[in-house]
Amino acid sequence: MPIRHPRRLDHNPHHSFPQPPVAPRMYRNIAFTFFGLTILVIAAVLWMSTVRATVRVQVKHDVAKVNSSVQIAKSPEQGQLQGRVVEEQFDSIQEFKVKETTGTVVNATTTGRVRITNGYSKGQPLVKTTRLQTADGKLFRIASTVDVGSKESVEVNAYSDGTGDGYAIPSGTKLTIPGLWIDLQKWITAEAITPFAGGSRTVKIVTQLDIDDAQKTLQDTIVEQAKKTLIAEAAIPAEKLADNCPGDQACWQAIYVITPIEKKSNITAGQESDTFLAQVKVKVTAVFYPKKDMELLVRTKLKEGLPDGRDLVDFDPTKVEYSLKASDPKLEHATIAFSTETPSRLTTQSSALSPQAIAGLSVQDAKDKFAGVDGVEFVEITLRPSWARRLPSKASAIDLVIE
Repeated sequence: MPIRHPRRLDHNPHHSFPQPPVAPRMYRNIAFTFFGLTILVIAAVLWMSTVRATVRVQVKHDVAKVNSSVQIAKSPEQGQLQGRVVEEQFDSIQEFKVKETTGTVVNATTTGRVRITNGYSKGQPLVKTTRLQTADGKLFRIASTVDVGSKESVEVNAYSDGTGDGYAIPSGTKLTIPGLWIDLQKWITAEAITPFAGGSRTVKIVTQLDIDDAQKTLQDTIVEQAKKTLIAEAAIPAEKLADNCPGDQACWQAIYVITPIEKKSNITAGQESDTFLAQVKVKVTAVFYPKKDMELLVRTKLKEGLPDGRDLVDFDPTKVEYSLKASDPKLEHATIAFSTETPSRLTTQSSALSPQAIAGLSVQDAKDKFAGVDGVEFVEITLRPSWARRLPSKASAIDLVIE
């Protein structure tokens, strides 16, 4: 029986055992992992695309000022506004009453009328200023010479010999004529047939204030009439210059310059008078220009002085102050100076306050960036959903509100 030799194992290192087959479970894990990562990426993209931010920025209102001028011309050239320049002289004279408050009360004589009766057998002439006397000693004098015939009576005006209300006597008061012989006084007597009054009177003294007020009143009247005349001369419809001119129409504005030429009065301060005459002569220059064109020019000048990114807030054209700087009525040229101030603020046109400047930043970083802009007072950021911590990377997802 043949002897079997044991098989020797081949120890060649180049020979190895065959690899076992990969288990299906590993493939599943790899697939699930890849799928999960894909879902996470998609979710992150979807999340980033759904995040929105509202950024509210409260800014300070600074003051924008302008002091400039514009030329007005009947036939305007580049940079000028079309308008009219007219000028005329006007004068007037008028009588004015002195105010009661400027009067002074002074004592005066009383006056009245008496009847002188002659019961004597002969006529009696009485010269002007003949004295008449009451029983209590008040003296009066007749105002003219009279001749009282026998058994006749005459009437004559008389006045008190002194001043004051103490010389007021009622009608019917008996008077004697002390200048006659004592016995004749019984036959020739007098009686007041009217009350004697006027023991005081108000003397009106013209003051400088009376004259000044009268001349101002007269000048105001002249100017109002002058405006109507100049408007007609410039051929501008009055309704186009009215304060209630509709905004959708071609409304006009006007500047009137009043230059006093002469002021007179027929009386001087301190004189006594009830009335006086005042006379005034003035030159009135009128410049007419389109309202909307002027407002647009002022607004443009204001904006030109603003830094980039700022705009006007509530510009009010009624607060613009205009003044006539120069005028030439013959050439119908004028230069109007204007000045005003109005609030201004930062807007979304500012490069420092744009959504692009804070896109993708954290809430705090975005706040700090906007808060560091000159003119910003307060920053508030709201994210949706609320658990988000960073602003969207797309500027279009950021709503910027500037207040």
